[in-house]
Amino acid sequence: MSDLRWGYAINQWDGPRREQQERALKSMSVCGFRAVELEVGSGRFATLGRPELIELNFGSLKNFTDFLNACGIDQVASVFYDPGMVSQEEDSLGRNPANPAEHQGIVEALRPFAKFLHDVGGQCLVVRPMQSYWKEAPVTEAKIRCAAECWNTVGRMTKNDYGIATVLHPDFVCAIHTIDDIATILNSTDPELVGLAIDTAELTVAGINPAEVYLRYQNRVKHFHFKDTRNVDHLGEYERTNADSELRAGGGEKNVERWFWEMGTDGGLVDFRALTQTIRKNGYEGWIIVESDTSPYPAESVMLNAYYVKYVLEKA
Repeated sequence: MSDLRWGYAINQWDGPRREQQERALKSMSVCGFRAVELEVGSGRFATLGRPELIELNFGSLKNFTDFLNACGIDQVASVFYDPGMVSQEEDSLGRNPANPAEHQGIVEALRPFAKFLHDVGGQCLVVRPMQSYWKEAPVTEAKIRCAAECWNTVGRMTKNDYGIATVLHPDFVCAIHTIDDIATILNSTDPELVGLAIDTAELTVAGINPAEVYLRYQNRVKHFHFKDTRNVDHLGEYERTNADSELRAGGGEKNVERWFWEMGTDGGLVDFRALTQTIRKNGYEGWIIVESDTSPYPAESVMLNAYYVKYVLEKA
């Protein structure tokens, strides 16, 4: 599309059947997105969520990349991983980066994904830095620094063994929730090993200006997720028990219909034009991954997002 590199996340698209994946990937590619971000999953239906399942279902990683290419996708750009998810394969009910006893388990759980990214030409392992706030509270500087040490260890493994970047992706119910929290975890991690992923909507819902974060930490920013939002969590519901289901999925007290929207949507709060101008001016070289996160109509969403990229952001 341009000097910037645009990809698309399959998180709202991924179905277990080959024809579902083909439709998703072809929809992305025909709209101009030539790279895909995968998401780690668990179970036999997460067919694009684990390297061993990809090899089992496609026969080899080469066959998988051939499939991507036949759908118009040039490469896997990145993989998203939440260590707190339940994983049958890892015999885990979820791991906590703020618990030092679980650090080695997180490192070993991520090793196959780092190798996978290396083998398919990907570049970035995108990780949720801590559990949800309500699970971790009280969130202390000591806990954040402990999580930082976990990601230093992961980043050392991904970089030294596989040449893959590790980047932290805070979200709006995460224990890393404020700009001060972001500062603490970045100051506690090695900039050679750990970078930052900016999700425009997640930060905005949390009351943080994504452009401010970029300008403050542009040397650490290695990855973007672009999506819009119409709402900010002014009530601080992220602190409440079960915020993942009751706020994020259920809409909270305000009964928010959707937290995340297509770029350029009416009432959208993210100034994508200004942010794109800034990152282009500063020579950003990483991927910008656009998302249809929570969209009930991902095919429509990818077209709307592609229009906005082509006719607004490419001319910004």
